[in-house]
Amino acid sequence: MNKLKTLALLLGLVFFTNFLISMDKVPAIDILIKKINDIKRIKVNDAIYLHTDKPYYIAGENIWFKVYLRKASTLLPDQWSKNVKVELLDPEGEIIENKDIYAVGEHSNGDFKLRSDLPEGRYRLRAYTNWMRNFGDSTFFTQEVHIYQINPDSLRSEGIVLEDGASNEQVLNRTQKLDLQFFPEGGKLINDVASKVGVKLVNKSGFGEQFSASIFSKDGTEVTTVTSNKLGMGSFFLMGAVDKEYYAILDRDKNSKNPKQYKLPKVNEVGTTLFVTSSLDKVSVKIISTDTALKDGGYLIASTKGKINYMWECPPNRKIIPLSMKLKDVQDGVVKLTLLDKTLQPIVERVIFNYHPQKVNLVLAKESFKKREKVDINISLKDEDGNPIIGEASLAVVDKNLVDINQKKNNIISELILSSEIHGFIENPMWYFQDYSKEKHFYLDELMLTQGYRKIEWLSKATDSLKVDFIPEPGITIKGKTSNFWNEKKAQQSEISMTALGSKFVHESVITDDLGGFTFTGMVFFDTTDFIFQAKKYKAKKSKVTKNSAINISLFAIEPPLTAPIEEARVVVPSNNSLAAFEKEILKIEKIDRAFNTKTIILDEIEIVDTAEPDEFDRASKMYTNYTARLVTDSLSYAGGYNVWEFLQMEMKTAQVLRRAGLLNASASIDDDGNILEADQVPVVLDGFPADVDMLRTMSMTDIGFIDVLDAASGSMYLSNSANGVIALYTRQGGGGSYIVQGVDAITSPGFYTSREFYTPKYDVQKDEHAKPDHRITLMWEPNIFLDENGRAQVTFFTDDKSSNYHIEIEGISNKGKPFYQEKEFETN
Repeated sequence: MNKLKTLALLLGLVFFTNFLISMDKVPAIDILIKKINDIKRIKVNDAIYLHTDKPYYIAGENIWFKVYLRKASTLLPDQWSKNVKVELLDPEGEIIENKDIYAVGEHSNGDFKLRSDLPEGRYRLRAYTNWMRNFGDSTFFTQEVHIYQINPDSLRSEGIVLEDGASNEQVLNRTQKLDLQFFPEGGKLINDVASKVGVKLVNKSGFGEQFSASIFSKDGTEVTTVTSNKLGMGSFFLMGAVDKEYYAILDRDKNSKNPKQYKLPKVNEVGTTLFVTSSLDKVSVKIISTDTALKDGGYLIASTKGKINYMWECPPNRKIIPLSMKLKDVQDGVVKLTLLDKTLQPIVERVIFNYHPQKVNLVLAKESFKKREKVDINISLKDEDGNPIIGEASLAVVDKNLVDINQKKNNIISELILSSEIHGFIENPMWYFQDYSKEKHFYLDELMLTQGYRKIEWLSKATDSLKVDFIPEPGITIKGKTSNFWNEKKAQQSEISMTALGSKFVHESVITDDLGGFTFTGMVFFDTTDFIFQAKKYKAKKSKVTKNSAINISLFAIEPPLTAPIEEARVVVPSNNSLAAFEKEILKIEKIDRAFNTKTIILDEIEIVDTAEPDEFDRASKMYTNYTARLVTDSLSYAGGYNVWEFLQMEMKTAQVLRRAGLLNASASIDDDGNILEADQVPVVLDGFPADVDMLRTMSMTDIGFIDVLDAASGSMYLSNSANGVIALYTRQGGGGSYIVQGVDAITSPGFYTSREFYTPKYDVQKDEHAKPDHRITLMWEPNIFLDENGRAQVTFFTDDKSSNYHIEIEGISNKGKPFYQEKEFETN
């Protein structure tokens, strides 16, 4: 026997040694890549975008919005979260309105009715899931929304636009202090190595300023020139020399007596860098090393959204290593090219942008329509190869003469694949994706050079585990804690059951944690619903639920994240005089409403309180309409001298139920603690929850308002064993009794928000209400467009009574995780 044990031990050692040898043969880079990608599957955030009908509003209007929720790593709709918190914050950062949106299908839209007395200022829309809070507030969706007020005594005038294509703020900032910034590819200039240098001109308010400049060496020799795009970014190539210094002078300053010189970074004698050129379909990388960083070789990895997709091994002692990668199958968005040495330490990083637009077409029968004419917008979505794609979208049509559409700076594409990946303020991010071309691809690369550069920190953090303080919410969540009934500071582990008394009966039970904490989530409902909770002590050592309900239940809401006031910066007033026209149109609409609603008083939203006498027998936990007998305690003068259990045994109607259940027979025994030993359960419910004998004995009949005796059918809504009937007890409302029910609590939840319907008249059917003039600023808002298997959908509406130009905007995302955006215009006369 000992020989067999020795042989088994030797075989085990041989196996373990071979295992260690095989592990040693796995390259360290492969282990690192696997570890990062495995953790990334778990440590994945949610991504949110809100599409609104307009970029700004006047107090009293409605903000209509659509929520797009996806898994951040893939933009596919398979994220754990379904509950999105949408908040409207005032300029001081206070939450003035909030909605819980079920971000699935036709429910994923909402609205805010703006009070007419809101102060003018810069407000914010903020949207997030509970899960996103684990990754920090910076990952939330935020959108600044300016809300204007109308002063009838001082209306806005149609001012002069200072410059076509430029904002007033930019023009006014021309005389402000400017800063010309340089960003060498790879982070530094290297002696005798051709480098691409990104450059950006920024004014005091943080906006980019369009410019042209010349680059000079220290001796005054002009080396090269650079011209920026309209957002103040450009690039140039420089073969630097270590014994020279370089500076730039803006062309606008060349004729000045002492033009300002902007110094370039100094040239390093040796170093390692990446020289990258990219097209729409391919990226070419040249690794250039003049120091010893790659003396033992190294690795170049390509990653998107934290997942490593490609790896190339670099041979040792090579000064130039050319590589290339096709981009067609690479996920859209920021691609990081990170160079590591042989010990897996990062050397240099360069980010590029990959984007292949989807073709979404908006087709109208014509470009000009009559007033109150029907408009059909036919939508089709196709991939690069012309194949139809399933997806969902939202569409807004606004009066272009009243709304300055250029105030919209972000769309679903720029938010989900650009803004969320680049740190800091990006000026007009959606501009890069409008009329996408090779030129826009080049501009995006300049953005990557200037604002994509950062310290290589993601690699060291990629293997960190995620500290989970907030769970994902697939539905409405209710949290709470159980404690000792007589000492609330003492936690009590319990079994807690929850019963929902809404349109659907739901009953669930869980065991709390050691500190009494519990969470119920995943509930999907859209009507106000009452929940009742009941707790009983749980003995962890015996894994047993007791009948002791001397427990206090505390229910609490999840506190929202902290907020802060909006920083004073970057205020751009709508141009083209649209705000003055917008204001006049709002006043015209109000005048029409007053004229055609003479019998209606127009009020802001107020709470209407019903003053009718309340029904004393109407209770939240009452789920039946029929009962066989009702006993009202106040009409029974003798009842007050008994405890509840005694009264139920002596009163004929209730005693019959107990007798049929076998609880009044001699064979039915009750132990010293009042627990029924032979009966399956006591056929009694208190305020909707099962009650035990111990509880009933401690209660006085003065605590009971009324008793209903139920037949088997009505009683089955409370107890599974209701064949003998059920006794329903209800405590008094509004005082009258001194008894506090142990282990029971209740809460009312409004559920997920159901958006109001956007009103669009249908003029193909004559109605008396059509006599009213029709003036709409948002002509159409359709938040729920679902493209079928042919990639098609249609939106229909009618024009109003204005002769104007209208702007159509559609935003959406395909079932493959690719966002899309398109614009189109038409006119009415």
